Amino acid sequence: MSFIWETCLGKSSGRSSAERLIMRCRTLLPDRKVSNGDARIVQGEGVGRHCTEFPKTPLRDPASRLRRLRTRENRQDRWCECTGRGSSHAAGRKYEKKSEVRWMAWMTCMVVLMACLEASVSWAAEPVAEVSAVQRLYDKQEYQKALDEIGKLSPSKAALADVRRVKIQSFLRLGNPKEALVEYDKLEHALKQDDTFLLREIALGFVLVLTKDMREQMRGVAYTALKDWQSPEAVPFLEDGLLDGSGLVRTLAAEGLAKLEKGRRSARFRQAIEDEAVLVKEAVLKGLGRSGDASVVALAEPAMKEPEVRVRVAAAEVLCRFGRQQGCESLEQSGRSPNPDERNAAIRALVNLKSAELSSVLLEASRHKQPSVRGAAAMGLSHIPAPEAVAALVRLLKDPLPPVRVSAVVSLGQLQGVDTVSSLRTVLDDHDASVRAFVVGSLLEQGEPFNVVAAAISELSNAKSTAIRAALARALGSATGKNRLSARLALESLMADTIPRVRIAAIKSIAKVDGKNAVTTLKKSLHDTDDAVRAATGGKLLHAMLEQK
Repeated sequence: MSFIWETCLGKSSGRSSAERLIMRCRTLLPDRKVSNGDARIVQGEGVGRHCTEFPKTPLRDPASRLRRLRTRENRQDRWCECTGRGSSHAAGRKYEKKSEVRWMAWMTCMVVLMACLEASVSWAAEPVAEVSAVQRLYDKQEYQKALDEIGKLSPSKAALADVRRVKIQSFLRLGNPKEALVEYDKLEHALKQDDTFLLREIALGFVLVLTKDMREQMRGVAYTALKDWQSPEAVPFLEDGLLDGSGLVRTLAAEGLAKLEKGRRSARFRQAIEDEAVLVKEAVLKGLGRSGDASVVALAEPAMKEPEVRVRVAAAEVLCRFGRQQGCESLEQSGRSPNPDERNAAIRALVNLKSAELSSVLLEASRHKQPSVRGAAAMGLSHIPAPEAVAALVRLLKDPLPPVRVSAVVSLGQLQGVDTVSSLRTVLDDHDASVRAFVVGSLLEQGEPFNVVAAAISELSNAKSTAIRAALARALGSATGKNRLSARLALESLMADTIPRVRIAAIKSIAKVDGKNAVTTLKKSLHDTDDAVRAATGGKLLHAMLEQK
């Protein structure tokens, strides 16, 4: 209902007040029959000079009277209210009109607005209900049913962020990270940013899917990736790896657990000391030695009687760490053993312990007749930044076997505080391409300008041998300082190599060069067509995201 304010009286004329009132009201309200009786009632009460707004409550002024003239036009009520204040008021109140059209327009707008609001609430409520239904299926671990329900949704509803998240996680639980990645790309495009939780889950999905692969090599790639993650969250997966049927895979799992404090405290890790594989026992003993728990001495002492030399050396290292003289003496003896395997294992243990006898043992081993011993000595000398160590490494640059020369080159690149650049430059033209590849890496690590090795990189990048290109990719990961950017560009080209082995080496090196900033590049490599490349990328991506926290 609407109230319309009307002024009823005009200027003074020869007509009576009642007549003027009737004429004015008939003019304003043509559809309302205003009778003389109405005028007499108004005039008889001393009322009739002007009209005013009809009050929401009756007028309380005893001198005022109200007569309501009502008509219905197009279902619209109008009111004309007339009050009087005596004959002394000759002027009427100013006419103020609110058109019925405006009122109708206002009411129409309100109706439309309410209808739109109701429709929008209904539209919004429907997707929420559907998303909840899909989420309930996911929570019940009915992942395929959840995907089937999502498939029934309209494209607009299926594109909702919450729906995509459920779809991605369902694909992952069903062991299909490739489809999960496709959906993630769509989600990232819609959000204009990464969903770090889901990206992490997808990277892990590419790793875990290969832990159940029938091929030993693929499972090895997966557990190597879990090692690269270096996160306590990897412990449950690495523990499962201790049950694998392959000794190589169990060794990788044990080495991964040995790197983590939580892994070293694992009961299953300690039980693995009884594993039948020598390399597994060795990895477990070395890990227990770094745990700081003196109770592991009781586990290491019986292992000193093992027939396998690598197990005995690992047990001796544990005992020596905890101050047992028996262990330290045994390591020194093994470091000079005629058995190459025992001697190599002892050299690595003495390097880990930073033994006082290390320098003399390594210098003696650098002249051993066995190439593997000379190579182990060369790698160990990188921990001794002394002139005698540099002299021994320079001598080994002329070793007849390329693997020994490679070990010497790598160690010279790692030594700090001594001049090794001049010696490295002399072998930049070594006749063996793998040696040249690692010379490039060592020079970049020592801070030599990139243009010094640019020609060699270009040549090695186009080598026909897969091993040479992979060696170059690994070597470029050693670049430091200003050389990182140029090395990164070279690695990007190697990431496009046709051979997965080369791509994996390049991915690992670019993760090393870029560190926590490698996420964007690694994310692209998840789209690789090779399972092993995707798994290796997943491990490095997990580690890079861990460093970002």
